[in-house]
Amino acid sequence: MKLRLSGLSLAIMFLVVTSVSAQDNAIRDAGAKIRGDAQAGHNASMYQRHAQDRSLTLYHYSQSQQPLPKAEAKELVTGIKKDLTSADKALAKLKAEHAKEPEAMKLISAIEKHQAKAHEVCNMAEEHCLKEHGDHVVIGDCCSEMWHEIDAARADTAKLLKLLKIENLEPPKKSPVKKAVSK
Repeated sequence: MKLRLSGLSLAIMFLVVTSVSAQDNAIRDAGAKIRGDAQAGHNASMYQRHAQDRSLTLYHYSQSQQPLPKAEAKELVTGIKKDLTSADKALAKLKAEHAKEPEAMKLISAIEKHQAKAHEVCNMAEEHCLKEHGDHVVIGDCCSEMWHEIDAARADTAKLLKLLKIENLEPPKKSPVKKAVSK
């Protein structure tokens, strides 16, 4: 038994297959905002924000007349260093993926310079935090400079994400309140 398909039948089959394929692509693209270079971009931004927040906290600790609690200061500095290193790694991924794009490379270079300066200042703050009586003024100055370097890096990162058409992530939708089941 031979199966003969008319042109109309073939067109309908083609449309069905194409439609199913398009739905599969839409499902795959649902997570595209957080894959690949988008993930690296969002990670760089997130780690910069964390480092900046920690530097702000350490700055305000240094402004008090009380001695800085060594353990807390060390924890903040360690966190800043970890966040900056993580931001560097995420930026390196973006750099590798966009090495042939001059505008992207220009922004990445600027971000790297700001983050390198933040690392340098963080190391100076760490030295003073570890001293028996850390110099509040020096620690505060280091934190201020660090905060502003990270702020400049964040601004350039925002420009980079816009250039690469990496959209901001939307906040999660609030889950509906579930009513308790009574027995």
